[in-house]
Amino acid sequence: MKTTHLQALRCALKPHLTDYLKRSAIPFYPPEVFDCPACRKTAGLLPGNLWLCRSCGRRGDTVDLAMATGIYATEADAIKAVCRLLHIKITELEAISSEELLAQTFPSAPYLVDRLLGKGVYLLAGASKIGKSWLVLWMANQISLGEPVWELNTTQGQVLYISLEDSLQRLQQRLNRIAGPEVGPIWFATEAELLGSGFEEQAAHFLQAHPEVTLMIIDTLQRIRPSRSEQYSYSGDYEAISTLKAIADRFHITILLVHHTRKEGSEDAFDMISGTTGLMGCADGALVLQKSSRLGSTATLTATGREIPDLQLKLLFDREQMKWTFLGYGTEQPAAPEDPILSTLSDLVSELREWHGTSTDLLALLQTRNELIEARPNTLVRKLNASSALLAQEYRIRYRTSRSQNTKLIHLALLNDDRCDWSDISPSASTPDNIVPIERAPHWTLPH
Repeated sequence: MKTTHLQALRCALKPHLTDYLKRSAIPFYPPEVFDCPACRKTAGLLPGNLWLCRSCGRRGDTVDLAMATGIYATEADAIKAVCRLLHIKITELEAISSEELLAQTFPSAPYLVDRLLGKGVYLLAGASKIGKSWLVLWMANQISLGEPVWELNTTQGQVLYISLEDSLQRLQQRLNRIAGPEVGPIWFATEAELLGSGFEEQAAHFLQAHPEVTLMIIDTLQRIRPSRSEQYSYSGDYEAISTLKAIADRFHITILLVHHTRKEGSEDAFDMISGTTGLMGCADGALVLQKSSRLGSTATLTATGREIPDLQLKLLFDREQMKWTFLGYGTEQPAAPEDPILSTLSDLVSELREWHGTSTDLLALLQTRNELIEARPNTLVRKLNASSALLAQEYRIRYRTSRSQNTKLIHLALLNDDRCDWSDISPSASTPDNIVPIERAPHWTLPH
């Protein structure tokens, strides 16, 4: 969206400061006082549709107030969100040409759990009392320690577990039982506000204060949703997941939502997820835990998603340790067909460890090693741009481009080389550029 249009929308929002306070989750005490969303101390309205918090010094207009919640990464995100909340039309469509799109590379990040959980919002659905909470608590501990989940590797990170159906005492007992002496950095909460009534702000404030958190578990989704009947429709389901997806994308984390399945069966496990198709339609992936019988100990965990392959695992519930253990794969996992360009590139970088040059040079080098490769220099660059995440995750290759005197250069290196690191190719929640400080909001000249 053009800067001029954004600034026009920001000007249009300025007179709506009070309307935003009334419709947002910020506690507002008309006519002039509200809770500062940044420090939670008392803030007040000023003449000229401005506001000021004397405790933390934050100030500004309607958009600055939205930015102070910590939910939005950029001014543009805040402007668009407030416009939608206040039903103010956004009349310009954001669009990008095919040439611009193919020339871009996007930041990559490793799976949280290999082939099972990527970044974004995932559902874990199962029948009541089937053992979902035991499963996610064990997974939380494994991920917080960087230990495998069954045979699947994990990327270590801190975990926030919002367990809304348990007490701290029960969580303590369960954690002692499944973890023993090895407990990782997990944060627990047993109360939270509803979506649209403060949950977003609570999550954003916590994630800003704890940038090492890579997984947020919400047990259960039902406990953070409003009880109004109109929320339980396709649009309501889609909106709920969209709100959580915005938080996951904002902080580059995974959100795992514990949810329920219907009582009636279906040949497709994912059709059993309670609610409308809006949940699956918006979520990045879903996992369904199913037992063949209520009193049995074996189950299947079926997974699908945008960034993960379809996968089915056979599990056994160990009632002594209260853990789900791995028995095997439910279906034979077919090997993906090998890509000649990526496999040849992998062999090249494994041998050289680093390579720099033009796309023409790289194509010639690849074709000398594999005569089946048919491409042009520009299509090679496009393929590498689109495969940057795959190169990092599957081939452990860092890929980036630069420009020198009107010549575009390609840089390749092994990620396990001492000179290379994940932070070279993916945004980290601890880097300042990922979280735009609210102090960056413009400071207004206020009347005395």
